[in-house]
Amino acid sequence: MTRNSRVTLHLQPSSKCIKSFEKIYHNLDPIPGILRLQQGGLGWKSQNNLVTISAEDISHMQWMRVARNFQLKIGFKSDRHREVFDGLVRDDFERLSKTVKEFYGVSIETREISFKGWNWGKTEYRGEDLSFQVSGRTMFDIPVHKIANSNIASKTEVSLEFIDPTASAQGEPTDSSSSSSRKADELVEMRFYIPNSEKSREIIGEKEDDNDQEEHSAAQLFHDQIKDKAEIGQVSGDGLVVFNDILVVTPRGRYEIDMYPTFIRLRGKTYDYKILYSSIRRLFVLPKTDEMHVLLVVALDPPIRQGQTKYPYITMQFPTNEELDATINMEESEISEKYGDRLQKHYDAPAYEVVAQVFRGLSGKDITTPKTFKSYNNQPAIKCNVKANQGDLYVMEKSLLFMTKQPIYIPFNDIQSAQFSRVGGAISSSRTFDLRVVQRSGTENVFSGINREEHEPLEEYLSSRKIKTKNSLNENMIGAPLQAAVDSDSDMDDGDKSARKQPTATAGGGEDEESEEDEDFQASSSDEGSPSESDSEDEDDDGDAKMSTAKNSKDKDSDGPPKKKARKQSASGADEDDAIQVESD
Repeated sequence: MTRNSRVTLHLQPSSKCIKSFEKIYHNLDPIPGILRLQQGGLGWKSQNNLVTISAEDISHMQWMRVARNFQLKIGFKSDRHREVFDGLVRDDFERLSKTVKEFYGVSIETREISFKGWNWGKTEYRGEDLSFQVSGRTMFDIPVHKIANSNIASKTEVSLEFIDPTASAQGEPTDSSSSSSRKADELVEMRFYIPNSEKSREIIGEKEDDNDQEEHSAAQLFHDQIKDKAEIGQVSGDGLVVFNDILVVTPRGRYEIDMYPTFIRLRGKTYDYKILYSSIRRLFVLPKTDEMHVLLVVALDPPIRQGQTKYPYITMQFPTNEELDATINMEESEISEKYGDRLQKHYDAPAYEVVAQVFRGLSGKDITTPKTFKSYNNQPAIKCNVKANQGDLYVMEKSLLFMTKQPIYIPFNDIQSAQFSRVGGAISSSRTFDLRVVQRSGTENVFSGINREEHEPLEEYLSSRKIKTKNSLNENMIGAPLQAAVDSDSDMDDGDKSARKQPTATAGGGEDEESEEDEDFQASSSDEGSPSESDSEDEDDDGDAKMSTAKNSKDKDSDGPPKKKARKQSASGADEDDAIQVESD
């Protein structure tokens, strides 16, 4: 019995050394777990995730009211980002504070939250957070490491853009289960209005260089502080390679491109961007039709932003004859271990090829280039228009890519049909045709103004890729545009002849049946309604015969027009017919 009682006393203290809190959330994870504290540290475990914190790394703790009850925020002595746990209730504070004081020797700081709803206050930095304060109380905190970019929207506005919520700060995708279950909207941008006043400059703080105080506004000072805290645009020691003075067509400007193990820095004169490799979807290397430049296109999702403008594609332009020598700041053994054959230690080749290969090696995305298809003049692209935008249409192995300021990407597996058509039937349109591409998603794109010589190779290529094509072109117009012009001229001549016939027939006798049957009868405007015609109906046959004989003998010696002869003869003939009809009656 004594031995059993000793075992019981030994187990009882070990169970008291662990404090548990159920239904606790970690960061923004929608699935709750259990938070356990013990003398060596603390841990949180859910169905999918596990988080452990050593007691030696804990620097401070804070207790504050949040949307999901109360939150415990833990700061660290090392470079580790702070951890937050939500879901604690008010009654847990006393038990939690005693446990933390006993196990870790840390006192929990209580922070008051402002519920006024004001949008006017001041900002201050608390550890790794940018805190917005209203009347001395915290309204919200922004983790600085979640800030992707900071841009000066205007003289008094600064825009903060946040990292893709589905990716971590290191550029690696988060757990698929947690990202797929996140159905609510995410904050991607926030703007701060900062008046350029002395009070604002005092709150933000001046730069150390006193000579530049008057040259920077309060918004500029705030922007510079954000860049320093979030390390936006800064070159750290772990950079792999830097490409200087790269011409970027979209968004336009010259940038320095700093390549890091998990992200890219684009540093320009006005804008700086931080792009995670997980945001890169595709890479394209496209030779231009001028044969002097090559484009490197980087497709992004989510896109980078300049104010309200989104740029889902970054387009860089390189001269074909420009050479570049680059060395990766990493040991060859480490390169082969992490990247295999996709990345090399040293590059010495054309500039576009070096930059493209480094992008390919670090992002893990393959490079797509036009290979099989060639235009009628042996070019890699076709000149055409989309609405009012002129550009080049690249026909690749598995997709179409129309290059302009806002490129259009259409994969072949998303094409429902491709229709070749022409606008109107004019002669000028016979030299060009239109390509209407209907996607399975319902989107339609019309590529107009394509040279008619491109029709046959383009249709054959799309048909070989098992794309349903429909040809509504007039083949005769394509094969013989000059014959169409001749036909149109002959049609115009026939129309003129018929137009000259119609008024003369109308003047001859109106709707009279005898005048309709008499096709040879033609009357001029001078003879229409003349008294000689009306009087001839009352004359006898002898008078008509004498008049006709006299006129015929007179016309033989005269040089009058033959039409007048025919007209007088036909008129006398008509009188004879009328006289005969009277006698028969």
